[in-house]
Amino acid sequence: MLRGAEYRAASTMGALAAESVAALESSERVLVSAYHGDLDAVGHRFGVSSPAWTYQLSHVDRLAEQIAQALPFGAVLYVTADHGMVNVAPEDKVDADLVPELRAGVALLGGEPRARHVYARPGAAADVLAVWREVLGERAWVASRDEAISYGWFGPPDYSVTDRIGDVVAAATGTSAIVAPHAEPKESGFTGQHGSLTSAEQLVPMLAYAAP
Repeated sequence: MLRGAEYRAASTMGALAAESVAALESSERVLVSAYHGDLDAVGHRFGVSSPAWTYQLSHVDRLAEQIAQALPFGAVLYVTADHGMVNVAPEDKVDADLVPELRAGVALLGGEPRARHVYARPGAAADVLAVWREVLGERAWVASRDEAISYGWFGPPDYSVTDRIGDVVAAATGTSAIVAPHAEPKESGFTGQHGSLTSAEQLVPMLAYAAP
């Protein structure tokens, strides 16, 4: 019988390792999913490859090593992340609060700095799309909702929920971001950002270790 157990963000890495090992030992066949979010948090605050991020990564490596050492015969450990991340310098941030054109006709700015959903006022969607394309230029892929869906940005479309997608979607290129410090002071100040379509954010490696 295959049983599943999931552990997310235990209070310490030691507790996460201990709970994962205990789950592995609880049955002859078991699937255990363990997640720890500290590396993501450190990346947001200090940036990818910063000293703080590198030290935190070494702790994650040690956690994976401890779990690998406890694997029963025939088991496999897969190590991956749920996304990649890029560093956004202050000069690469487009402040939507300071660019009036980016607010014209906009009822609500959603999403996150690397993947903005722009909800237009009634009748303004076409104008908002044109202005966002002109203002952002090569700093973002800007598409209408229908275009974004047709490009496959959101996977196979579920038309019962596609209205949740912005009238306009702006996916940042390179290391740009569209911030809104007034409404999102914390997120706008992050160094590490993610959510767009670049290879650094989407092509996440997976490591596999098979117990001898």
